[in-house]
Amino acid sequence: MRALYFIFLFFAFGDITAQTVSGLVIEKDTGLPLPFANVFVNNTTQGIATDAEGKFNISGDFPSQIELVASFVGYVTEVKMISFEGKSEVKVTFELSFNESNLTEIELKSKRDKSWERNLKTFEEVFLALPDDPYKSQIEILNPWVIDFEKVKVKNGKNYLKASAQEPIHILNDALGYDITYYLEDFRVLRDGSRFYGQVFYEAMESNSLATSSRWKEARQANYYGSLKHLNQSILLNTPDSSDFALFKTKPAPIDGFRSNDFLQELNKTIIPIRKDSILRRPLGDGTFRIFLQGTLEVHHLKKEWTNDYYTTIYHPISWLQAPEGFYDVDRNGVLLNPTQLVLSGYLGRRRVARALPLDFVPTTDFKIEELIADEVIMSRSSQLNRLREKVWLTLSKPYFYPGETAWIGGQMLYQDAFLADSLSRVVHVDLITEDSGIIQSATFPIQQGKISGALVLPKEMKPGDYVIRAYTHWNRNFPMDDQFLAPFVVMEEGYIPEMEKEALEVFSDAIMVKADYTLSDSLNYRVMDLKLDFLDGFENPIDGEFVLSITDADQVVEMNQGIRLEHAIEWLDEGLPETFQSSLSHPVEYGISLKGKFTPENKRQGLIQPITIVRGDLEDYGQVMTDSLGYFWATGLSYQDTAQIAVAAMNEKLRPFGSVELESLGKPELGVALPKLTYRKVAISSKDYFLDTSGDYILLEEFVKEETRERETMAERNYGYGAPDREVNEEQLLTLSPYAINARLGLNGSTIGNYNFGQKTGVPLLIIDGTQYPFLSSDDFWNILESYTYPELKSIKVYTFSAPIFGMAGYAGVIMIQTRDGFKTGPKIETKFNSEGFQFFSIPGFTAFPEFPKSPPSDRYLTKKPTIYWDPLAETTDGVFEVKVKVPYGIDRLRIKVEGRSLDGELIDQVIQIEK
Repeated sequence: MRALYFIFLFFAFGDITAQTVSGLVIEKDTGLPLPFANVFVNNTTQGIATDAEGKFNISGDFPSQIELVASFVGYVTEVKMISFEGKSEVKVTFELSFNESNLTEIELKSKRDKSWERNLKTFEEVFLALPDDPYKSQIEILNPWVIDFEKVKVKNGKNYLKASAQEPIHILNDALGYDITYYLEDFRVLRDGSRFYGQVFYEAMESNSLATSSRWKEARQANYYGSLKHLNQSILLNTPDSSDFALFKTKPAPIDGFRSNDFLQELNKTIIPIRKDSILRRPLGDGTFRIFLQGTLEVHHLKKEWTNDYYTTIYHPISWLQAPEGFYDVDRNGVLLNPTQLVLSGYLGRRRVARALPLDFVPTTDFKIEELIADEVIMSRSSQLNRLREKVWLTLSKPYFYPGETAWIGGQMLYQDAFLADSLSRVVHVDLITEDSGIIQSATFPIQQGKISGALVLPKEMKPGDYVIRAYTHWNRNFPMDDQFLAPFVVMEEGYIPEMEKEALEVFSDAIMVKADYTLSDSLNYRVMDLKLDFLDGFENPIDGEFVLSITDADQVVEMNQGIRLEHAIEWLDEGLPETFQSSLSHPVEYGISLKGKFTPENKRQGLIQPITIVRGDLEDYGQVMTDSLGYFWATGLSYQDTAQIAVAAMNEKLRPFGSVELESLGKPELGVALPKLTYRKVAISSKDYFLDTSGDYILLEEFVKEETRERETMAERNYGYGAPDREVNEEQLLTLSPYAINARLGLNGSTIGNYNFGQKTGVPLLIIDGTQYPFLSSDDFWNILESYTYPELKSIKVYTFSAPIFGMAGYAGVIMIQTRDGFKTGPKIETKFNSEGFQFFSIPGFTAFPEFPKSPPSDRYLTKKPTIYWDPLAETTDGVFEVKVKVPYGIDRLRIKVEGRSLDGELIDQVIQIEK
C-alpha cells in the first residue's frame, strides 16, 4: 500500500526560554478534582500526573506556543493551545467530561474476529512500521483490543477504513527506547493513501544494560539524521550542500511521459541540482519560518545506505517533497507546523511511529553518523533472508478424485517481498506422496507472472487411499520446510464418496465480495450459461483481481474441508524467520528447466573455469554459462515440454568442444514432517448415475468459425508466436520521438535491458530481426548490429524482460525484437545450423505436458455430464468484472461456483456461490 503519511503536530517552537505551566484538572459535571490525571506537552517527553488535589506544575524550556493535553481513564481527553506571549508562567484549568461510550475490556475483546485481525495488521503497517522495516519486530501495541474499525462510505468522495480507540494506545518501542502513549483522534486508510493524527506522550525507557542504553542512544541519533526535521534545519541554516543532503528540482518527463531509471542519464535533464541557499525562506515574525517550494523537490540522503529501487547504481535513500500551497511553515528547530502543507513520498514517506522522535529531542553535537552501528538499513541476516522467501499455494478442480481422472491444478505464488517477485522462481515442482511409498508421481510446471496452471492425470490402476500433494520451488529448499505446500489428496474407490463431519463454511467478512449474475439458454446439445461475476471491495467499489475459478456439479461433487484455502495460506506472510536462521542459499533460483553439472578438462593447462555451451535441437534454444573454480556449473531458463535431447560442451577459442561434462540430479527435498491427513468415512453412492473427469473423453476444438471469414494474422503480427512484449515503440513513435525518449520507453540503459534474475549474470539480450535470431553475440557485436539501424528504417521495436521466459534460455537476459519497414534493410546473415560434433547429449525432462481443461468442447456433439463443468486457473477481471460463456450439460440441476484468489493490491478473494436452475 502506498501511504501518504500525515501526523498532525501542532507544536511551534519560537524563542525558547524557561517557562512554567500550572493548573488544575477537574470533573466537568461535579467540579471535583481528578487526582493522578495525565498532563503533558504534546509530542514531547515533558509531562506529569496531577496530585491528590488535581493540581499540576510543569516547567521547562518551552516555545512561545505549546499544545497541552489532559487525560484520565474513562474521560474524554482535552487539548488546549497555550500561548505564553512573553509570560514566564501560564495557568490553565481542564474540565474533563465522562466518556459514556467507553466500553469495558471484556466487551471490546468479545468483538474481535478474523476481520478485526486483518484490519489490525493494516493498522500496524500504516501506524507502527512498514513490513520490511527492521524496527517492526521491536515495536508493539500492548493493548490492541482498545482499537475498533469501521468502513466509512463517503457520498461523492473516497471511502475509507477508519480506526478509533476508546482508550489511549500503549506502545512499547524497544528500537528507540520509548514508552509511548498515543491518543488517537483520527485514522483512515484509503486505496491510494492514508493519514492519522493524535496526541502523543513519550517516556524514555531505562535499562540496567549499558549495551541496551547505548543502542537506544545511537538509534535515536540515527533517526534524527536524515529526518524531515534535520532537512528543514539544514535548509534554514544553509549547511554545506555536501554534508548530508543533495537537492534536485525535478522537471517534467519527456513528451511521451517516460523517465529512465539511470541517474546519470537523467541528471541535468529531468533532475536539476540546486543549492540549499536557492530555496526561499522567510521569517514570519513569531519565531517561525516559511519555506517556499514550487514543484517537486527530490532529496538524496547522502549519509545513509539503501537498496534503491528507483535509480540504478544509487545506494542511498531518495525522498520527494511537494507543497500543494507552494510553501510550508516550520519553527526554528525545523518542526513542521502543519503537515497538511507537505506531501512526502519515498524514504521520508516510509517513516511511522517506530521511527518518530519526541519534538524536544536534541542530538548531540559530537555525534558522527559514520560511526553508527545500529542504523535502519542494517538488517539482520534473518531479515535479509526473509525478504527472499516465496511459497506456493495450490487449489484443485475438485476436493477428491477417482483413479483415471484428471486433477487440474491452479494456484498463485506468495512472496514475503512482492517487489522481488519477478526475480524469483518461475518453475514449480509438484509431487504426489504416500506415507508408505514416498513419491509416486511428479510434475513440473511453469510459473507465469506469479500464477500456476497444471494437471495430474491419475493412472487408472492407482490404488484408492490417502495421498499428499506437495508443491515447492528449488529456491524453497534454502528455507524451512514450512515454506513448502502440503495438502491432503484423496483418491476414492469408484462407487463411493467421502463424508466428513459437516462444518459451517467460514465467511471472511473482509474478503472481496463476488456477486454472480447469469442467464441460461438452450441449444441442441447443451445449455449455455452467460455468467457475469462482479468483484466489489468493502465499499462496494469495483476492484480487479486474479483468481482460480471452478464450477462443479453440486449434486455430484461433495465438499471437503482440506485446509488449503488461500485465507489460511496467506497467514504465512506474517511468519518471519527466527533470528538464528542461517542459509547459504545453495539452491539457485530456477527460471526454466535447469541443468546442474561438472566440467572436467582434458589436461590441467586448460583450467576449470570455462564457458559451457548448452543447445536444444537445432538452436531451438541455447545459452552459455560459466563454471566456477571447481568446474561446477548451473544452467537454467530452458523451456520445453516432455523430454528433450540437450547438447552440452565446453568450447575452446576455435569453437571446438573439449573436455567432458557430467550432469547431476537436482534432487528433491526430504519429507521430514508429518504428512497431513483427513478424517472421513466412505459412503456408497446409491445411484450409478455418476461420472468421472477423464481427460481422454474430452476433445478440445475451437468453436465453429467459417474458414473463409476468418481473418488471418501474419507471423510478424503475432510477434512470431512469442506473445505480447513488455515494452514497445511503434512506427509512428519511431518517426516522432527523440532517441532519448525511445530509449527511456524501452528501458535501454547502458548495455542491458534489465537484469531480473536473482544473483545471476545474464550477458547480452537475444536479438531478433524480422524473425531471425542472432545467437551467441558478444556485447560489441550485439550493439554494433543494433546501432547499424536508424529509427526511420524500423517499423517496431519490442522488448521482453518479465515475459522473456517464453524464449527459453536464449532469452535469459531479455529479448529485443526488431521489425524493419517492409524489409527495408537486411542485417548480417548468421549461420544458425548447429554443428553438434563433439557435444555430449543428455535426455532432460522438461515441463510436464497435461491436458488443458476443454473450455470450448465441440459444438456439434452432445455434451455429457461431468463433475467439473468449468475450470480456469488464470482468470482475471476487467474493471472489476469477469464474464464467460459456460457450456452446461443437460441434467445438471445445481452448480457450485468457487472463486479464490487476491485483488491486485493483495486483498483476499474467497467465495462459494450456489446456482440452482
